[in-house]
Amino acid sequence: MQGELYWRLNRHVQADSGGVGARGRVAGLMARHTLGQPEASGIGLFIWGWPDGPADMRERLQQLSVLGFADSQRFSQPLDDLVAARRWRQHWYRSALPFASDGVVLRQGRRPRAASWRAAPPHWAAAWKYPVSQALAEVRAVDFKVGRSGRITPVLRLLPVLLDDRSISRVSLGSLPRWQALDIRPGDQVAIRLAGLTIPQLHSVVWRPVQRPALAAPRADDYHALSCWRASTACASQFRARLAWLSGKQGLALPGVGAGTWEKLLQAQLLDGLLDWLTLREEQLRGVPGLGQRSASTLMQRFALARQRPFADWLRALGLPPSAGASLAGNWDDLARRSAQDWQRQTGIGPTRAAQLQAFFRHPEVLALRAQLHAAQVDGF
Repeated sequence: MQGELYWRLNRHVQADSGGVGARGRVAGLMARHTLGQPEASGIGLFIWGWPDGPADMRERLQQLSVLGFADSQRFSQPLDDLVAARRWRQHWYRSALPFASDGVVLRQGRRPRAASWRAAPPHWAAAWKYPVSQALAEVRAVDFKVGRSGRITPVLRLLPVLLDDRSISRVSLGSLPRWQALDIRPGDQVAIRLAGLTIPQLHSVVWRPVQRPALAAPRADDYHALSCWRASTACASQFRARLAWLSGKQGLALPGVGAGTWEKLLQAQLLDGLLDWLTLREEQLRGVPGLGQRSASTLMQRFALARQRPFADWLRALGLPPSAGASLAGNWDDLARRSAQDWQRQTGIGPTRAAQLQAFFRHPEVLALRAQLHAAQVDGF
């Protein structure tokens, strides 16, 4: 069977009450190690797929009901045209139901054999979401986050507003050009809605005050894939993103070493460059506020583990441009000697990517990192 767990509600009208946090409540309960009877009895199951069930939909729904899954039959209706689909969608949106919902699903009566199904949206069904609700919010500040690759993402900090039972205090604008086109500043009133009923997004600018504060935005030309290898004020955002990438699953995959760990070391002024942690001693870590003796010892073990990671993992951790399909065999000197033509002979590498790879191995800051790894006797450097 395929379906979804839901929290039982009493005469819930989606159009009036929204999601009321029902989906989050079920997710929280399922994350527990133990579940009491009162909580368990509040969880229902809506079966929407029976891959090996009867081919005929009516028969399939009837047998599901016999098996105890009556919701599937009770809340399914045959459709002859789009007019009927629209009418039933409005009916479920404004009628009292025993659960919260975010839309309806239109299904063909027949579907392929279960053996041909793939982990992708089925072509014989389509979701039709309910109307997106909006809320008016005041912009308190605009933050500019710089990612590891230098991409600048403006984020609006809002006076918190309630939108479909969720408190929204931040919304991303996606790109610097979009912020420049909209010119949103503190004090502006904006309309916020939920994309896919989950992700807050900006819908429009509703009102601007007469007097608007000046706002200093970062220059796009100052940030790129080879900028910000050190913890300067201007590079705070991108440098932190580099550290998070380095220890994350895309890089060295160091257990328990994340943004919080790096922030503690930065606040203690123990990091200036990306790899300064390689030479830290345990007694230095013990003096970091928020770590303590046991945490310091564990962190030293994680740092020791990093030295044992394969050469290719280290290259990705440092920010090697995407090179899927290319051979990274050999050592640093072997790869650094490759010309742009040599890189283009590798699978999946075109002229642009070849130039980026060549620039990476020649950049002064990257060469300084290579020297640190060589001194730390990391394999391949």
